[in-house]
Amino acid sequence: MRFAHLPQRSAKLIIWLIVCLSSVTQAQDAGEQIRAAVSAASASVVRIRVIGGEQTVDGTTVSSLATTGVVISPAGLIVSSSFAFQGRPTAISVETSSGERRSATLVATDHVRRLVLLRAEGSGWSPATVVPRDRLQVGQHALALGRFYESSVPSVSSGIVSALNRIHGRALQTDARISPVNYGGPLIDLAGGVLGILVPLSPRGRGNPSSGIEWYDSGIGFAVPMSDVVAVVEKLTAGKDLWPGLAGLQLTAPGPFSEKVSVQRIHPGSPAQTAGIRVGDRLLQAADLRIQRLSSLEEVLASRYAGDSVELTLERDGQPVKVQLQLVEQLPTLQRGYAGLILPAAAVTPKQVVPAIADAPALLNPQPAPAVPVSVQTIPDSPAARAGLPTKFELTAVNNKPLKGLRSFQEPDLQLLADSEVDLKWRDPQTGEERSLKLQPSVFPQALPATGPALLNGAEPQPPAPGSQAPSREEVPIEGLGSCVVISPAQSSGRRAAPIVLLSADTQSEADLVERWGPLLAEYRLMLLIPRTTGRTSLTADDAPIVLACLQLAASKYNADSATPILLAAAPQTELAWQFTSGNSRVTADLVLQTGWISDFLLQEVTGTGQSVLLLENGQKPESRLLLDRSRTSLRKAGFWVPAVSQERPVEQQIAAWSVLLRAW
Repeated sequence: MRFAHLPQRSAKLIIWLIVCLSSVTQAQDAGEQIRAAVSAASASVVRIRVIGGEQTVDGTTVSSLATTGVVISPAGLIVSSSFAFQGRPTAISVETSSGERRSATLVATDHVRRLVLLRAEGSGWSPATVVPRDRLQVGQHALALGRFYESSVPSVSSGIVSALNRIHGRALQTDARISPVNYGGPLIDLAGGVLGILVPLSPRGRGNPSSGIEWYDSGIGFAVPMSDVVAVVEKLTAGKDLWPGLAGLQLTAPGPFSEKVSVQRIHPGSPAQTAGIRVGDRLLQAADLRIQRLSSLEEVLASRYAGDSVELTLERDGQPVKVQLQLVEQLPTLQRGYAGLILPAAAVTPKQVVPAIADAPALLNPQPAPAVPVSVQTIPDSPAARAGLPTKFELTAVNNKPLKGLRSFQEPDLQLLADSEVDLKWRDPQTGEERSLKLQPSVFPQALPATGPALLNGAEPQPPAPGSQAPSREEVPIEGLGSCVVISPAQSSGRRAAPIVLLSADTQSEADLVERWGPLLAEYRLMLLIPRTTGRTSLTADDAPIVLACLQLAASKYNADSATPILLAAAPQTELAWQFTSGNSRVTADLVLQTGWISDFLLQEVTGTGQSVLLLENGQKPESRLLLDRSRTSLRKAGFWVPAVSQERPVEQQIAAWSVLLRAW
């Protein structure tokens, strides 16, 4: 077509009309493709009604819920999201695309990928077409379908596959709008094949069926690849739930992207301890993945189930060591033992003498590190005191293993367990006489001690001189995150101060905090840390880096006792604090919750051996008391030490007294 003989303005108008018509035609073609894809998949998309049980939505109990499912076999096997099956439903019905209702039963749940398998009655079911994993591509068109409402046509939202191997390799990501309306439904391609099952997933909240719902209509949604679903169904048909596999390892690294990932803590009786892993071992490889950062092991374990085996390659004393981890559903719930001994905050380690070059025998036959006794103090009315140990003495060996300073207490076999027996060798520092005895640690006391400063300072503290009691205050900037306010005790002693991080301090004035805490800081050897965001906003679950930076600052610049950090939080900061208390951070801290409680969802897959949570009732509404009591019971069952609190003593005094026992062995 030629426009040379037309005026320039007319030619431009005609070209514009042609482009518009072309765009309309392309839109019509795309619409036809979408309608054809939805039509092809429609028969396999069913509406599910979950009736009765303990179903909740946003904390409110409901009598029934509707959700979506995908038929995967002519015999009536249906896959859906576990989001609507959090309780124990009394009845389940499935509604076909034609409106026919049939009853169904729950076969099993996959708690890793948040899926459920149902078996519906009758025959003639139309299974979905599975798209193989190798046909999943970033950028391909994707349609999210749901049958939440009574309709012959599923609801549709369109987008693309925006990423693969998300959420530690468990999911593909799409920008199609995902909401509870289509959880359990399919993500399909333009041919009607199922790319994956839509589920709420999140990098955090592993084990919680609701985690990931915060992405609702955000342009970020997740689906379990359909090829993975098919593999999981083969296991679920046996009728047994699939649970995440736990190893019992806590790791540490100089930074989140450092390759120097090593073992910081081993849960007693865990697969890690059974496999012979030791504190200080460096991780080199997990299965076929080389350890390149702190989260590398999680990427391997997150998609594994209890009962699976994973090979780890470690480095120990410069040599590679291979171990097999047999993952378990639950770690042993063991009660931390309490002997009633206060350990020093720092170990005095003799300087290592470097042998001369001419001293060949010393180089070829290095001597083992010398034993380093640990000076300890006995807490009155503790198991150690009742066994006859004096107020002060030197501990030389535990279970016939000579001590080499405080580092020895990081070994798993020196972690005390309640009602176990431990052999102690000790020496009287005045006479030099060495003795031994058998001690049976108990569980930690339910009542908090009334006093404790003398045990921390080595002697009764002297009254401070007039005007010397005011703590020091400094605000240190933290690049890219904000700042950290450090309030330190004015008096110094031989013991380092234990840090208390105030996560909800934005609702209080510093003057009030200093007035309440000031006298206790020097007396109990405590230090207050207040993380401040750049915009001085309230802390959220995403602010873990600034909390971690504050703790690192306290240890490096202010010589804080980093072994026993405490987090003080209110209900809005529960999720933030729980990252440190549950072992999901490379720093583990004990928790004081001023308001709110720890839900059972947060407690899933968590064991609290060696950790403590203090739940305060101050300011709690009367209707919250029942939830507080339930939370205390659940925490204790998980192995946490949850002492009782008194309404007659100031909160700050109770926390200070609690901190004394946290520093005990």
